[in-house]
Amino acid sequence: MTTGFLVLLVLLAVLALIATRQRRAFGPMAQRFFEQFAKLVPRMLCALVAAGFIAQLIPKQAIAALLGDEAGLLALPVAAATGLIVPAGPVIAFAIAAVFAKAGASSPALITFVTSWSLYAAHRMLIYEVPLVGGSFLRLRALSVLVLPFLAGIFAMGVGLMTQYGTVPVP
Repeated sequence: MTTGFLVLLVLLAVLALIATRQRRAFGPMAQRFFEQFAKLVPRMLCALVAAGFIAQLIPKQAIAALLGDEAGLLALPVAAATGLIVPAGPVIAFAIAAVFAKAGASSPALITFVTSWSLYAAHRMLIYEVPLVGGSFLRLRALSVLVLPFLAGIFAMGVGLMTQYGTVPVP
């Protein structure tokens, strides 16, 4: 078992304890649990299978060349663009990040990818933001956080240099 899974089990136990102390009916909670379980498990299975296909379809050499340590700063815009175009929720996005990591992507590139996906997922902008809050809001939001994926990747590079060599070299 992983630490994350153990934390979730502890959280579930605490919530169950709180519910029993408040003398809440167990039926509605169990019903909600099974509804969510029925929705999420098939999605997760499909997402993990899709990630497995992606792992086989994308050449590992290309990932290592574009997102690996050898790519240097060029890996950051590639990772940011990839995060922008991944049309999926977190299950697939993080599965893709895991595929990238196993194929040789650097930590700064992975951080840039996840940050870009979190801020700029194109499907989310087109499906939710433009219709619900309008294009002018989307432009303002997108421009206000434009540099964050790159800053996150650069910061990760700096932290990596500090942990690997002791200090960040100052030009």
